Amino acid sequence: MATFAALSTTAAASLVAPTMRRLILVRHGAVDRTRAEPKIKPGGFYGGNVDVPLSDLGEKEALAAAKIIAEEHADEIQAIWASPMRRALFGARAIGTALAAALGEKRGASSQPPIEVQMHDAFREVDRGPIGIGWTDLTAEEIEARDGPGAMEKYSLEMTPGAFKAINGGEGFCDVRNRVLAQRDAVLQALPLGSAGVIVSHMWVTRAMVGEAMGEPNPMKVDIPTASISTVDYPEGFETAALVAGSCEGPTVRLVGRKPEV
Repeated sequence: MATFAALSTTAAASLVAPTMRRLILVRHGAVDRTRAEPKIKPGGFYGGNVDVPLSDLGEKEALAAAKIIAEEHADEIQAIWASPMRRALFGARAIGTALAAALGEKRGASSQPPIEVQMHDAFREVDRGPIGIGWTDLTAEEIEARDGPGAMEKYSLEMTPGAFKAINGGEGFCDVRNRVLAQRDAVLQALPLGSAGVIVSHMWVTRAMVGEAMGEPNPMKVDIPTASISTVDYPEGFETAALVAGSCEGPTVRLVGRKPEV
């Protein structure tokens, strides 16, 4: 069962306990659909199959999130992982640069090399399916007109792996959740106890991790704004299979959806 430690969207950080591993989960900033490859119309859906860059606002949001993380977590962060998509990599690299500057200042060094960003395909956003077959470049109204009322809710609550392939050529949320949590377990085990790592990714990817930690099965009830920061502490021995089996303690949710000011 998850626990909640002074859960808020504004709380400052506390040090990670020596028996825990901390993940700082960051969603990318706002995007510019007109600069996507291929271009996406206003209001059109995109996902892990379309490389949509950040807008000017999104870059400012990502830099603001990086500043917060460097100010509050510089001494405990040991690794940065990210989706390979441009919108996530910008934020991940900004965090690496901000951490290097903060540590250099603390240690009186003129320069500090940034932590290398490690990319994982499993942290890509949901695959919406190809244009013309899937939901990519369709608005919510167009999706429901084609695939029926409640299509988005059905995606969110789908429990059968691979079922959405026949609907839109892409993924249901259960497919996203399965790949994300498996990769999360792998990177979590790479962290030393008493330290933290950062994952910069996407809305549905972050919803998968935060939703599990909160015990919330409906991802649409987990609010993850652009460039927001969520923090979860995991006990020694934690992994998804052990949590489901009841053979490990649950995570401690410390922060959900803290959006930086720009």
